Amino acid sequence: MKKIITALFLVMLSVITINAQDYVVEPDNNSVVEALTDIYITWENATTINVEPTLMVGGIKAYVVDGENKVFVTDVFCGPAFGNYIMLTMMSATTDAGSYVIEVPDNMFTVDEAPVPAFTLNYTIPGIPVSTATFDVSLDNNSLNTIHVSVSPCEVLLLNQDTEVEPPFIIHNAGFESYRAATYTVTITGANTATLTTDATFASGSFALHIPKGTFLVDEKLSPQVYSEFDVAGVNTVSNDADAVNVYSINGVQLINNGTDADLNRLQPGVYIVNGEKKFVRRNK
Repeated sequence: MKKIITALFLVMLSVITINAQDYVVEPDNNSVVEALTDIYITWENATTINVEPTLMVGGIKAYVVDGENKVFVTDVFCGPAFGNYIMLTMMSATTDAGSYVIEVPDNMFTVDEAPVPAFTLNYTIPGIPVSTATFDVSLDNNSLNTIHVSVSPCEVLLLNQDTEVEPPFIIHNAGFESYRAATYTVTITGANTATLTTDATFASGSFALHIPKGTFLVDEKLSPQVYSEFDVAGVNTVSNDADAVNVYSINGVQLINNGTDADLNRLQPGVYIVNGEKKFVRRNK
């Protein structure tokens, strides 16, 4: 008799476990999507769904599958159940091309008092994947005029000519606002190295380099956005009053034609296009 009762208990337990896994996902598992933002999971016949509160933030993770490796992309937030469904929200919306896996841990959910075993969801965003390589940025002789970018691992580094991307630029962090201080010419100087050069002049201070996503192709994958900070003292000299200055408002109205820095200093503080570059102009004291 005990054997019969035990057997019935095991059968009932297996039925509960199967029902706990009987969910519908939107978008469908193994779908091709444009972006990873929100994912809905519905247990159509469920009466009660509970979510483990300690796992709501950080318990679920999204990874991009890069060859044999998986690289962490973002944490996934899970709110409480709404009736018979829950919603997973990417903490950072993902639009980069690639193959993604979302891993849900054991006992994240309890459906009608039955714990749900760990499961994964798989999605693909079409297009050229973004590289997971590391970008190392260094100055040449402590000068912002020549900047070297080395990529690892990388066998072939190319400029991406198929995508219109904003050129790399330097932001000067000193003062009331940041402004674009210079654009750079980018050349490939090795199998895994690029060199950025500019003729612009810089005051000393703190700077940040931005290289937009997709500037390079790294082994046929798009480069990610690159951001590096510099604290440079006495880099070059500021322009002197003999240099011609042409200034436009951000709406394209010319304000100064072949002027000097003295003319520049008479402007109200603000953002202007100075000699083709966006700058924050402040009055010298």
